[in-house]
Amino acid sequence: MTMTIPFSERLSEQWLIERTYHAHLRDGRELPVFALTEAMKQLIDFSIPLSLQSRKSKLAQNMPLKMSTNFSVPLSTWGEISQEEARALYRQGIPILLYGEHVWTHTRSASGAWKPSRNMRAIIFGNDQEQPEAASGTEYAVCYMDLKRGTFSNDSWKSWFSSEITTLLESSASSATTFFSPSVLFPYSTHYTVIAADGQVHEYADRDGAIQGFQELPTQEVGRGSATSTVFPQFCYYHEVTCPGGIYRLEFFGPHMDEQGYQINRGMERSKGAA
Repeated sequence: MTMTIPFSERLSEQWLIERTYHAHLRDGRELPVFALTEAMKQLIDFSIPLSLQSRKSKLAQNMPLKMSTNFSVPLSTWGEISQEEARALYRQGIPILLYGEHVWTHTRSASGAWKPSRNMRAIIFGNDQEQPEAASGTEYAVCYMDLKRGTFSNDSWKSWFSSEITTLLESSASSATTFFSPSVLFPYSTHYTVIAADGQVHEYADRDGAIQGFQELPTQEVGRGSATSTVFPQFCYYHEVTCPGGIYRLEFFGPHMDEQGYQINRGMERSKGAA
């Protein structure tokens, strides 16, 4: 962790466009930006009983009691709060973030772990030098809670921290958990669209409808001379966030999912609005 300058609306907008997550502790330090960003990109639905899942769910009854829908949070800056503050804000409809770290260490067994042979090392790594094995490390666990959108966490949280949603904000919660609330909360809306093979954009009210529309839209054969290729529909999931600098689109699944956020102008044309 390092000392950082205080959060500001301008910095929060810049980090949002860059799609990085920042979290300040009360003592002025900041959580590791790269580790936190990677952890936030791995959020999936929190484990829930089948009895609480939608009646429209097509999961077989013998499936594990969990869902595995990816989820992305368009909030870039967080500030540490107390457990009591987190409980109060959550009840008011403000999203909160729970954070924890798990430090692991490999124990050396008498027989030793299996390792690739010299020839296998040459195939895997390009040389026959023995690769150093990490003896220890840190896993970064995050759990996002929102009354409107639900509860989501990454695999590290599921493995090492409480799985009981009702106890996450109570006094019985682990002292190793740090609580955060948004430092700057920009309004945003979530959108699901499908780009048909002919380029036409179809909008849907929710993810399930978009997936169904994606499955129903046909492919298109495109010929160039003697060669032909198949054009498939594209599923697109994104957020539109209203910032002081304008409205930005952050794609989390689609043609620009690996790029920075971009500004939307009146003509809905894509521009390089990132800082």
